[in-house]
Amino acid sequence: MDKQWEHFSNKLRQLFSLRRTKYTLYIVIVLWVAVGTQMLMNRFFREEFRITEAFVKSDTEEIQSSIEIIAEYQSGYLSKEEKEKVIYSLADEIGLTIDDDIILWEEHNRSECYFFKQAKQASSEIKIVSIQQEEDSTLINNYIITRIIVKQGIESIDKYKQILEKAFNDLKVKDKQITLQFEGNREGNLSNTQKHEMAKLLVEELQGEIAIEYDEGDLYTVYAYTGMLNEYIISMGNKINIQIAITYNELTNKTRITMATPILNDSW
Repeated sequence: MDKQWEHFSNKLRQLFSLRRTKYTLYIVIVLWVAVGTQMLMNRFFREEFRITEAFVKSDTEEIQSSIEIIAEYQSGYLSKEEKEKVIYSLADEIGLTIDDDIILWEEHNRSECYFFKQAKQASSEIKIVSIQQEEDSTLINNYIITRIIVKQGIESIDKYKQILEKAFNDLKVKDKQITLQFEGNREGNLSNTQKHEMAKLLVEELQGEIAIEYDEGDLYTVYAYTGMLNEYIISMGNKINIQIAITYNELTNKTRITMATPILNDSW
């Protein structure tokens, strides 16, 4: 009887030990997955914030930031009502109230349907550009362009980027180009050494390296690359996803410092 009980007790201990081991392994796996997910999320948000954080180190005044997204939308004819529906959808996502007319402009083989709003500390524009191919009038390419400029509280531009990226993905756009841009002023004219040190500081804050550097007197430009950002372009065999431009205005006696990723975009 004692031997039977001892045999039963051993079996019971083995069973609970096995269950405990499986449970412990399960808990460990769950915890590692949670930690890994949190690390990835922290890395994503940290990298997004680092761009804004880096520009704050420029110690400039009258800072403003902007985001511009250009994306290819579905091809073919779109009615004004269909275009307005897209504009209203994007406006809702960013909390923009459309309280005026949506403008439709047409000329030859190009049309633009857009809404623009200027507020005290920000401006927003959403437009759909349609271009009709000259060789075949039935071929129409449609592009969605959104731009937001924030004059104060530049940290909010990161939030708009995340919101707009998701909104554009929901619209099933084919390709999109995202440009983040930061601008600020400094009193006086910076020396060549100061310009170089400023650009170096901003690039190093993003853990990047300068690839190309131009000094044309009133315009000093740097192209750089950082592995912190996924998007980049290739220029003269170099990966580029940071551009810094420093210009001096004699009339205001101020130096304008601009940083963009991946490059400055003057498409508008």
